Amino acid sequence: MRALMLHKIGRPEDLKLEEISSPGPGEGEVLVDMRVAAVNFPDLLTIEGKYQVRPDLPFIPGKEGAGVVSAVGPDVTRIKPGDRVMIQVEYGTFAEQAVAPEHECYLVPENIPFDQAASIGIAFQTSYLALMDRAQIKAGETVLVTAASGSVGIAAIQLAKEHGCTVIAGLTTPSKAPVAIENGADHIIDLSVKDPKVSIRDQIYSLTDGMGVDVVIEMVGGDVFHGSIRSLKFRGRLVVVGFTGGSIAEMKTNYVLLKNISVIGVDRGQYRDKEVDWMQNAQKEIFEMCSDGKIGMPVQASFDMEHIVEAFDLIRGRRIQGKVVLEISQ
Repeated sequence: MRALMLHKIGRPEDLKLEEISSPGPGEGEVLVDMRVAAVNFPDLLTIEGKYQVRPDLPFIPGKEGAGVVSAVGPDVTRIKPGDRVMIQVEYGTFAEQAVAPEHECYLVPENIPFDQAASIGIAFQTSYLALMDRAQIKAGETVLVTAASGSVGIAAIQLAKEHGCTVIAGLTTPSKAPVAIENGADHIIDLSVKDPKVSIRDQIYSLTDGMGVDVVIEMVGGDVFHGSIRSLKFRGRLVVVGFTGGSIAEMKTNYVLLKNISVIGVDRGQYRDKEVDWMQNAQKEIFEMCSDGKIGMPVQASFDMEHIVEAFDLIRGRRIQGKVVLEISQ
């Protein structure tokens, strides 16, 4: 089979498209003929050796994708050959075949195309966990989403709107505002302005009559985090999702005490491995909303495996406005 192999930690340019032996499923594993794989920021971090999971070299990157089950190993009970599945793994989807543990496979409804199935996994799972479990949003609340034009941000906007919230989209590139609006955002704020620690709060207060927001889904870090936490109202909740700005913010805990606020983290991978049934039910609900046309991930661009560097260039150039996918096979 063909696969994009990484033999040394470095850059996407170091990936080599090679012919390698097809894998076989072990106990509790599923072999999937890949149709589409999604290309994500964490994939770039993994290639650069900056992600929390560092596979042994050489390895095949790729954390999510969709395809058709071709074989299953011993003790697999829920998945069978011929099933359409979306898979979530630490690495391995940038190939014509991939192996995934059964609990990392999610059955895909027939009316959802493979590119959409590959695109809604990490983004919507992460946002669902952040909003529904960690922040426990309620209809009528106001939610600020930072990095709102990326796939997780788009998913958070759509899910918050679907659950009756007012959504403020925070953008580091204001020209991407149409993407946030098209996906349901009620208001836009500019995260790129001078002194975001102050300006974010001021922009939020001007939109909320000085009240602030109930929930922040925060993905940028640095001073954007500090401005966002200052924008919370009494008993507000901020969920730390990531650090796309490259700077991990430090927080003074007296601020949490004085404002009666909560700062919460979310790590989708641990839910996937430790709350298997919960995750399966969450993804089933996400697929149902997608099937009903209530949510969906815009696929910004599709590339074949020979053009993987171009796919990563969109991520490195901060030109993401949805999802980028690899077309593995028809």
